[in-house]
Amino acid sequence: MMASMAAAIETPTDQQMLLGALVRQRRVALGYTQAQGSKACDLSGQTYWNVEHGRPVSATTYAKVEHGYGMRAGSCRAVLEGADSITLDDGTELIAGGQIQRVEAGRLAEDIREAVNSAARLTAPDLTHRQTEEMTAKVVEELRKRGILPAAS
Repeated sequence: MMASMAAAIETPTDQQMLLGALVRQRRVALGYTQAQGSKACDLSGQTYWNVEHGRPVSATTYAKVEHGYGMRAGSCRAVLEGADSITLDDGTELIAGGQIQRVEAGRLAEDIREAVNSAARLTAPDLTHRQTEEMTAKVVEELRKRGILPAAS
């Protein structure tokens, strides 16, 4: 009697699963269905499915995903080797569950001013405009002291 040997099924690693999740997240952010994603990446539906589900694919396949989704070359390989994010061509980073955008330093102080002013109006409506402006200036000054904001130019 001959024993049958089942083919070994490779279980995706944590990094392969992370990469699949990041690729799926990018597809969703772009508003693509899986079929549209596979077309954008110039892949068959099955190969694309393998990528999103953490199955091993060729380096060429990863290169096609990077090109099709606007990822920097080598980003997929970096995740497989331990990185926790993918850098997009525009310099932003795609992380599991979100995307980190690089904020222009000159714009950051203005964004903080707007956020503090808005929060002050909502939480302390009795503050005068002058008081709100003074508080905002103090917040920006404190962030500069801590090195979070660059020095004023």
